[in-house]
Amino acid sequence: MPYSRKRRAEPDPDLAAEVTAFGELLTAHSFQPGTPGTPPEAVEDWARALDAYEAAGRALRRDGREDVLRHLDDGRNAMACLESRLTGGPLPARLPLCFFDPRHGPSTAEVPWTPPSGTRRPVPVCAADEVRLREGSFPIASGHPARRPPAPLPSLRDRIDWGDLVVPGVATALIGYAALLYAAGDVVGAVLYLAGGFVPAAFAFISGFYLFSSVSGLWALIRRGHRTRADFDRSEVTSSGHQDVHAVTDVAGRRYEHVRKVSRPAVRPLPYQRVWYVRGRASAGENEGGGEVLGLWAVLRLPLVVLVSLPVFAASAAATLYLIPGRLFLALLS
Repeated sequence: MPYSRKRRAEPDPDLAAEVTAFGELLTAHSFQPGTPGTPPEAVEDWARALDAYEAAGRALRRDGREDVLRHLDDGRNAMACLESRLTGGPLPARLPLCFFDPRHGPSTAEVPWTPPSGTRRPVPVCAADEVRLREGSFPIASGHPARRPPAPLPSLRDRIDWGDLVVPGVATALIGYAALLYAAGDVVGAVLYLAGGFVPAAFAFISGFYLFSSVSGLWALIRRGHRTRADFDRSEVTSSGHQDVHAVTDVAGRRYEHVRKVSRPAVRPLPYQRVWYVRGRASAGENEGGGEVLGLWAVLRLPLVVLVSLPVFAASAAATLYLIPGRLFLALLS
């Protein structure tokens, strides 16, 4: 049977048009986060709108209709708050989307509702669902999980906690391979493998991890990195000593700090430092969609780690392949 790969579902054209329209609204807006006198709250609203647009785009690619609508609603609320802060008006009231289906739009009232096998509680609903619930009918085209068909049982693969099988699996593979070497007549290889066969494999895994992360970081620095200026922000005293903090603010208003250790507080700290800014290389959970600021030592460390980890990885990988499965092949061929 020829191999066929399932085609990915095309994004909803109406949702795609809404995401595109919101992106055009952001592009056409005249707000500049770095303008002197800009309220910090306005910068936060602008960053929230940008994050919502990026999150809506990701949800659109994975066909998450409800998530797209929720992210767009959050982004539009952020833009409304931004306009209010810039004009000095009151902040707009935030109305949650319809509880039963975000496609119904903002809610208009709270109505008591009792889910199957649940407790009665008030939920925000749209005008049409409000009328139907008060009449005792079901909501319109409800997207709430309580109204969806029962989900299929998870597969055996999803029900197994693979973390609990790592240690016994590795031990079984270690003893099993040693038994194969012994059965093939390579008693010395079996003893060596049981005594320390895992050492080159561990070195290969650790050095390979450092090699991959350093190469990817170095590639991102080459492609998307550039020198920029970090202005002095403050001096701090920590348990490890004194440090000066310099800060960089990108075009989206995101702020990145660069910490520089000093032996003692300076009377006149350096007014600025030259650092490297790498776009799109934020740490997990921090400045999603933003970047990362690297000092001179971090830039030098990346190629240094590559130079050190590459020969270690090559040697340990070769030793691992010699033991697994090289010794077994040699024993079978002898």
